[in-house]
Amino acid sequence: MEIKVRLLSVFSLVLLLSCASYEVKIKPKYIKFEEFKDSIFVVVKNPILGNTFLKIKNLEQQKEKYIEFTKPDTLKILQFSKTEIDTLKILEKFDFSLQYGPSNLKRYDTLFNYALPYLKGKRYKVLQGQNTNFTHKGNFSKYAIDFKMNISQTVCTIRDGLVVNLKENSNLGGKQKKYLKHANYIVIAHNDGTYAQYVHLRKEGAIVKIGDTVKQGEPIGYSGNTGLSTEPHLHFAVYKPTTNGFVSIPFILNSFPSSKYKKGKFAKN
Repeated sequence: MEIKVRLLSVFSLVLLLSCASYEVKIKPKYIKFEEFKDSIFVVVKNPILGNTFLKIKNLEQQKEKYIEFTKPDTLKILQFSKTEIDTLKILEKFDFSLQYGPSNLKRYDTLFNYALPYLKGKRYKVLQGQNTNFTHKGNFSKYAIDFKMNISQTVCTIRDGLVVNLKENSNLGGKQKKYLKHANYIVIAHNDGTYAQYVHLRKEGAIVKIGDTVKQGEPIGYSGNTGLSTEPHLHFAVYKPTTNGFVSIPFILNSFPSSKYKKGKFAKN
């Protein structure tokens, strides 16, 4: 009897380890499968306004393919025989990633003079400049700037553009990484292919909605303290799209290179 108990315990442990190591790949929300006769079709439903692209990576061949969109659309992108593959195998063999912008943006307006992201007559202190050892590092955030703002200060767009995404339903924020996904934000596309993102807005702090066109200096929302944030402030940056996601870029802000905005300095609009 004792031997049987030990064997059962070992078997249970092996089963638990096997279950823990088995992961089912989750299908992106914008991808669906359709079956017709002997075929399985992979369909992408792109809901995003403006330029976007779908990156399809064949994991076995390590090859990538890009499908460009200029507006929301639904397309059949791949076709397979039912006798050769099923939907789980398709997800194992391919990665699908829907991203902002054109996949091959090579040139953009490096001399454009961006406006300060707040109202005329206002003056705010730089809380964190670019290329720091704190949070403004790495490709995504290297060239971001933080302005110290109390909650509910008016945030304005730094350039004309199209509102392509926003989040304003969160009231959570803090210093721990677990709060990162809770940041409220607005994403605006510019006509040269670049983007701006305004982050840490207050709950229900967006004045604009997706699909709105905005002018430089126009109020778009209210500052807050949501997401990964040590204190109330506005975090913003300018991005170029790449095949591996957004990359922050240096820019000219109120006639000065963005690198001139150092921690502790004030900027008056």
